[in-house]
Amino acid sequence: MHRLVKVLSLLLVLGAGFATGALAAQRPATLPTVARALGATDTTTAPCATATRAGTGVASTSYRAPMSGYATFRVAGKGDWDLAVRDVARRGLVGASQGFGGDEVVQSWVQAGQRLRLLACRRDGAAGTARATVDFVDVAPPKAAPVPQLLRVYGTPQQTQRLEEAGLDVTHNVTKRYADVLVAGAAQRDLVKRTGLRSALRIADFDAYLRRTARADGKAAMAGPSNLPSGRQTYRGYEDIQAELKAIVEQHGDVARPVVIGKSYQGRELQGVEVAKDVRGDDGRPTFLLVALHHAREWPSAEAAMEFLWTLVKQQDDPRIASLLARERIVVVPLINPDGYVTSRSHADYDPALAIRDNLTGGEEQSIPSPIGNLNLSLVESIAPPGGILTYRRKNCAGAVPDPSMPCDLQWGVDPNRNYGQFWGGPGSSPDPTSQSYHGPGPWSEPETQAVHQFSATHNITNIITLHNVAALVLRPPGAHDQGKAPDEARLKEIGDAMATATGYTSQYGFELYDTTGTTEDWNYAATGSYGYTIEIGPPDGEFHMPYQVGFIDEWEGKRTGKGGLREALLLGAEAAATQADHSVIEGTAPAGATLRIRKSFMTRTSEYCTMGAGVPLLNPAFFEENLGVSTEVCPEGRQPARDVPDGLDMTTKVPASGRFTWHVTPSTRPFVGQSHEETTIATEPTSTQQIASTGDTSSSQLAGTPAEQDAPDHQDVPITVPDDVRRVVATVAPTAPTDDYDLVLYRDEGGKLTEVGSSGNPAGVPETVDLTGAQPGRYVLRVNDYLAPTDTGWSGTVEQYAAKVSRVEGVKEAWTLTCERDGQVLEQRDVVVDRGQVVSLDLGCGGAPQGAAAPSAAAGGEAGAQAREAIAARPTSGASKGKAKAKAKARKKPLTKAQKRRLARCLAKAKKVKGAKKRAAAKRRCAANARKPVAKRRPSAKAKRPAPR
Repeated sequence: MHRLVKVLSLLLVLGAGFATGALAAQRPATLPTVARALGATDTTTAPCATATRAGTGVASTSYRAPMSGYATFRVAGKGDWDLAVRDVARRGLVGASQGFGGDEVVQSWVQAGQRLRLLACRRDGAAGTARATVDFVDVAPPKAAPVPQLLRVYGTPQQTQRLEEAGLDVTHNVTKRYADVLVAGAAQRDLVKRTGLRSALRIADFDAYLRRTARADGKAAMAGPSNLPSGRQTYRGYEDIQAELKAIVEQHGDVARPVVIGKSYQGRELQGVEVAKDVRGDDGRPTFLLVALHHAREWPSAEAAMEFLWTLVKQQDDPRIASLLARERIVVVPLINPDGYVTSRSHADYDPALAIRDNLTGGEEQSIPSPIGNLNLSLVESIAPPGGILTYRRKNCAGAVPDPSMPCDLQWGVDPNRNYGQFWGGPGSSPDPTSQSYHGPGPWSEPETQAVHQFSATHNITNIITLHNVAALVLRPPGAHDQGKAPDEARLKEIGDAMATATGYTSQYGFELYDTTGTTEDWNYAATGSYGYTIEIGPPDGEFHMPYQVGFIDEWEGKRTGKGGLREALLLGAEAAATQADHSVIEGTAPAGATLRIRKSFMTRTSEYCTMGAGVPLLNPAFFEENLGVSTEVCPEGRQPARDVPDGLDMTTKVPASGRFTWHVTPSTRPFVGQSHEETTIATEPTSTQQIASTGDTSSSQLAGTPAEQDAPDHQDVPITVPDDVRRVVATVAPTAPTDDYDLVLYRDEGGKLTEVGSSGNPAGVPETVDLTGAQPGRYVLRVNDYLAPTDTGWSGTVEQYAAKVSRVEGVKEAWTLTCERDGQVLEQRDVVVDRGQVVSLDLGCGGAPQGAAAPSAAAGGEAGAQAREAIAARPTSGASKGKAKAKAKARKKPLTKAQKRRLARCLAKAKKVKGAKKRAAAKRRCAANARKPVAKRRPSAKAKRPAPR
């Protein structure tokens, strides 16, 4: 009997209130690991996915599944080993893993008695042996799923965002009037109806739609290659992406080298390729980072990353691309969430909810008792499937069962693009594991986001673009409205607008789609000062998994705009990374071969957060209690105050043989730290309260989100005046009858032009509240819409205003701590302040004679640059001066004489006895600085001068 019992993750994923930690977790039954030693005396260059039997460079072993369940096949070896798993009877490929290293993983559902062949391919490396293992989890294979559908739900962004909080899958296609929502089964469709929001069916059967897409792609492929750099006509599988990454590196080794930034939850490499002229050198060129597929179902994002790589290597002689590769390094990572991608591309046609229920109950239709009430898991999981619906999985494969061998389909998953540290846990993310925007248990809790964070913190990235779809947008920081405008807003907008022009997309702030926190580019901009963008690949009004021609090729080529499309947009982003005015430069002289390091420590602040909870704000609490028997408590442990997370940056470069270095870096001062701003402290008690009530005086309203049976609701407008000292307005309205439904919209009145600044759209009987923090003085209009009020008995409420104390906080300058090192030993240290667009010049002795302080160079802008140019103009330029400089440089390269070595040893011995770490370090630096001074010859003593007696 299958034994997946009371798994904490599967009981917490309920789309309703729950008590964290109240349920005892029991791991699923796992059979002992099967281990085999494999050997290959030679190497092979053929892709392992094409291997069918043992041969040159290919070792083989077989495995028979003891029962139906889930198997994880791994191979580990030194060097580069790949893995393929094939079904012996059907001779079909079950899966392949072809990373750059020697740790590979393939996972699959298997049937009792199924015979499988593991093929380990030795691609490179001296070791001829590897270890293969099989881990088997005793889990029932899932059953058929409800047909996924795509609905267009009409309402304000605040209303449609609450759909996601209730466990529904709201896609990125969100506008001010509607959002596209994925649903599966009657329970989810009924939940949408209960919100009262009008909806229209866009795609009735997403499975059938996917089959039609596959047929269209297959037909296009038969017609011949496309005009893409790769010639593809269909979406890539995981094996395709891995094979192409290896091919790019092997075929274009002069400009491409492999990059692995980390590993996924299930152990897959996060692979990428770095492309640059003289790619294997070590220099200070800036870095453009392009990452894709944080969300597993967003296949076109990976396609764009791969085609950009092929563009760079195949068209490297194009003058524009050649210039880029000479001026910068480009790193492309196509799959940030490979585990989820493998699951999404498997086209798993089943319902995770039924698998969960069957493993808990043995397949019986029954409720599951728990400390929070009796739960019908099939119903509840149909409301909130873990990770995403089937092929439309969004999140990674983590869950409450900390075992990467667990089937991804049965893990709740974490949204990687809500898991970064900057304002983690805030608006636009959810503490509910069932939500598609679940932020995870803590900032950077996931190995995928840890890898991106670590890479960004140790490389001089001057622009980052993260690719998503399907909203047809170019988004720039900040992701949340209340973070305030970026200090570099003008330039960020200029670059974003240019990319939007090329693609035909809309250029806007991140929060204009909807508030998001814990996102990729927000941390990069706030912590490093690098520019950052999200490109939501279109077309406008598109959907997931469109035919390849429509969903990707047309977007890449810019068919709608005729202005270059995605290809042009990514080249513009790369050029922004190489533009010196958009970052900073540290240049100067230092001993050849020395390592230069810049580092900085700081704190990254989260938002106020709930570690784990469940919110159902769209549901009437009484209805929820009656139907599911559980509480609607949003955060059982209570919301936690924002906390500061230790963070930092640490980057290095090598001084070239010439002794002159030019290091492109990000500004030393973080953007929001250096920006002067106002800090507001809002009173905890209202300074005024206005009583409001219905008057019966209504008129027609043309707002979106009305029920299908009504053309438009009636409304009543309440004027509000906000004085100069108020920064928060809270409007609350409650219906007189519990069956009546009123909605609120708050507008700012700008000379008769009404601009929406807040709204509330709860179900019948639930009070409506608009809480506007950051309100500006002026006139407002509170519109109370009679959405559906059968009794017509009216409503009443209050408008509370909260005064605020505003104080100005001046920006401060931060410095890089720059060190010059050899063999891990720090020889010199400086504090370097360098602003965006500025160049600072240094002469580093690195243990030689002390040099001057950091100074702006002639290339710098403003007054500092003018002063530097004057100083340079006044420097002597005679041949004698140049000769002295050359002589000094030559002297620094000479080895120490025996006498100098003895003097250095004596000096260091004394320095070690100096008390105090700082003083001791200073003494050692003085020893190093004085080591090369000539050692005077010992003078003879007076006795020696006397003539010897005769």
